[in-house]
Amino acid sequence: MSNNVKQLSNNVKQLSNNVKQLSNNVKQLSNNIKQLSNNSKRCQKPNGKKSKPLSLMKKWLYIFACAMTVMLMFTFCGNGHHKKNGQAPPTPSCNFYYWKTSLDFDKEDKALADSLGLRKLYVRYFDVDWSPTLNMPVPLGELSEEWERSIVWGNHTIHIQDLQMVPTVFLTNRVFAQAIDVDSLAAKMTRKIKNITDGFQYSIAPGWGPDYDNAEASSNWQIQDSLVETAHQQFLARMTEIQVDCDWTPTTKDRYFAFLKAMKNQNPGIDITCTVRLHQFRDRDRSGIPPVDRATLMCYNVAPPKDPGVADAIFDEKLVAGYLKNGKYPLLLEAALPLFGWGALFHENEFKGLASGLTEKDVKGNPLFAEAGENRYRFTQDTVFAEIYMREGDVVRLDAPSATELEELAAHLAGIGAVQGLSFFDWDMDKIHSYHVDKIVKKFSDAK
Repeated sequence: MSNNVKQLSNNVKQLSNNVKQLSNNVKQLSNNIKQLSNNSKRCQKPNGKKSKPLSLMKKWLYIFACAMTVMLMFTFCGNGHHKKNGQAPPTPSCNFYYWKTSLDFDKEDKALADSLGLRKLYVRYFDVDWSPTLNMPVPLGELSEEWERSIVWGNHTIHIQDLQMVPTVFLTNRVFAQAIDVDSLAAKMTRKIKNITDGFQYSIAPGWGPDYDNAEASSNWQIQDSLVETAHQQFLARMTEIQVDCDWTPTTKDRYFAFLKAMKNQNPGIDITCTVRLHQFRDRDRSGIPPVDRATLMCYNVAPPKDPGVADAIFDEKLVAGYLKNGKYPLLLEAALPLFGWGALFHENEFKGLASGLTEKDVKGNPLFAEAGENRYRFTQDTVFAEIYMREGDVVRLDAPSATELEELAAHLAGIGAVQGLSFFDWDMDKIHSYHVDKIVKKFSDAK
């Protein structure tokens, strides 16, 4: 960030110098025209008329001066988009969600992350739901400890050493429909986040380099340990944010917003951010504005997947455009775009379940399916599919955005002042390549 600010400052100084030089050139040109005008007066005919050649020359010189001024202004102002001192403009950056129960980010993942300009990784730590049996909120799907042991005792490390990792926790809305103690919940959640972070921080690769290699070659364990410890401390120092994910409603907003404030109190020096759904963005008067400095706008899951009449439950360009119609929002936002899809299964218009990750490539040309309309396929025989018994004639609807739709959305989002950048849900190398995420990020950057 500091390098970018320094570069911007240098660009502004250079532009200022260019404008000053341009101003001096225009003044000099103006003096020349005045001198020419005086000369033309001395060359007037006896009847008081000016010599036509000199008058025409004066006019053409004035037009030429104006044209040169405009051209020079465009040239100097456009320099910010070209290479400076042989350096290309910075690579557009983006963020990603990592929504799995175990963290496995190897060198191949890291190389792809670097090529995309990845800055933050929003890592799902656990979920929180209401337990009617225990009559209290309980954590679910915690980032497991098994992978930690396999990494520590196996020869494997997590290569996110120079990324900012953001612990992210999803809480169901029904948690805040109960008369809970928000301060107690915030304290428990903060402790759990810290325990998980402490549990795997020593699996983070410290960025092996010549110093570590030399220490390893000489069996100097003291230097190796020192380098590893320094890398861990630097990694922890970058963990300056916690994100809370909840689809709150007008009836739960007061308790949820109080919880966000309690999280701020429990985590001094840490940014507490949250997610905002499209309906919360559109209906801000009813839904309220969360008490955070920044948020992520989730631009997907636009309709209930159980509804057989929905065109696409994950992404519908017209529906998204309607949600974004009033683009003004009082918080700085990232916009999260979907890189996933599923198949919604129906028996006689009754929802049966979801086949996660199902794509057109899986069903097109497959004898088990026959086309039944736009993004819909019919089962040609009885079968068990995605652990669900489906009958002949049952339908699967494929929900997913296209790469072109995401590029168009990125350009649209760039025109919304509050939206400062893009993030994607979620990290999957195959999907990143097939959706051409680099082009989507560039589209946003060029349009911003």
